[in-house]
Amino acid sequence: MRALVTGASGFVGAHLIDHLLDRGDEVIAAVAPGTKPKQNVPIFEGNITDYTRTIDIVSQANPDVIYHLAGIAFAPAAENDFLSALSVNVGGTFNVMRGAHLLDKNISVVHISSGEVYGRVSHEHIPVREELPPKPANSYSLTKLMSEQVALRYESGSKVRIITARPFNHTGPGQSDVFVCSSFAKQLALIKLGKAEPIMKVGNLSPQRDFSDVRDIVKAYRLAAEKGTGTYNLGSGKPVAVEVVLHTLREIAGIDVRIELDPSRMRPAEVPVLYADISKANKELGWVPRYSLRDTLHDTYQYWLSALG
Repeated sequence: MRALVTGASGFVGAHLIDHLLDRGDEVIAAVAPGTKPKQNVPIFEGNITDYTRTIDIVSQANPDVIYHLAGIAFAPAAENDFLSALSVNVGGTFNVMRGAHLLDKNISVVHISSGEVYGRVSHEHIPVREELPPKPANSYSLTKLMSEQVALRYESGSKVRIITARPFNHTGPGQSDVFVCSSFAKQLALIKLGKAEPIMKVGNLSPQRDFSDVRDIVKAYRLAAEKGTGTYNLGSGKPVAVEVVLHTLREIAGIDVRIELDPSRMRPAEVPVLYADISKANKELGWVPRYSLRDTLHDTYQYWLSALG
């Protein structure tokens, strides 16, 4: 398949391109000005909020499938600047989908949304199924749900086939340290390397979340492009407390540290326990997560040791 990946210079984009190349796909990267992917693939620079440039990129790339990853992915960033989140996550999605529509050929678009669109989920609806009506609880999830609706508009009355992915918390080597697993791994790597005092700053450790490996998630994206229909929850299908993530990483690092609560890292736990029902992806796509949480955390910690060493 000839694939256009938006947000190709980002964390998930890098892993997706690796997987697509391994599968023998032809990859074109769409990146923000001044950035580039890690791989040696054709590049188009442009901001997806620029309508004319985005249409031009999609037209020149002329892909069989678009993996639309580009967007603001950190919830606090969307909360702090809602207008930017609207412009990028919603307006940018409109531009990409419009470009796909104007190609006027049978093209597939894998649109990356988020499991956060479900919002505050009551106990009886956990694990979360795709049929549960979304109720966004923050600015980020609101823009992601709006982007889903924009994407689906272009499936009706056109030749564009839309598949929506709703990944839950995914992590792995190369993730920004603003996210909890990568933050813990980086702090431990700095301590191990003697570049920081043996003190770890943490936020709320009690929530249980669905942590999966980015390398499993990108495999699901390609399977969705190949044979998916509709919307898919993606995750491990199991709840894990943030405290368990911390304990596992401390075991992997093999060092003693003091744990300190950092008020700036404390995010309110809207739902004590949240994880996905991934049976639809398993049944329809044949997708089964392969990485254990320990393996994912080990690789993330090793990434930071290498990057900081």
